[in-house]
Amino acid sequence: MWHLQQENSNNYAIKSILVIEGNAALRNLLWEILQNEMLYQVVLASSGKAALNALQTVTPQLFLLDYGLPDMNGLELVERIRSMQVYEQTPILLMGELLTKVNIAEQHIKCLHKPFGLNDLIELIGASFAA
Repeated sequence: MWHLQQENSNNYAIKSILVIEGNAALRNLLWEILQNEMLYQVVLASSGKAALNALQTVTPQLFLLDYGLPDMNGLELVERIRSMQVYEQTPILLMGELLTKVNIAEQHIKCLHKPFGLNDLIELIGASFAA
């Protein structure tokens, strides 16, 4: 399952984010925050497989993904994403409760430990797009 938020015609340089989150309530909350507070184009996916399917039709400029997906862990999905040449340098924010630093630095991944605050999320996304 994924959902595409239409571009705002007043903003010609809308950045797109693929949110991959297994928890429906958190997935929908992230969609609302990113679309209403930050005005990004947002695509939602509920699993790693759904995210990979979405990449056939959309090209996000940032990935916000959960480590604990129902069909694979976040680092496995990162490997699949990074194997696609177009996403070798695309920023990835990995969300999770039990994240370690193993393989995080070499994959150009930033971590967001759950539970996280709205300000932390907004700051990290802004820094990822600015880099």
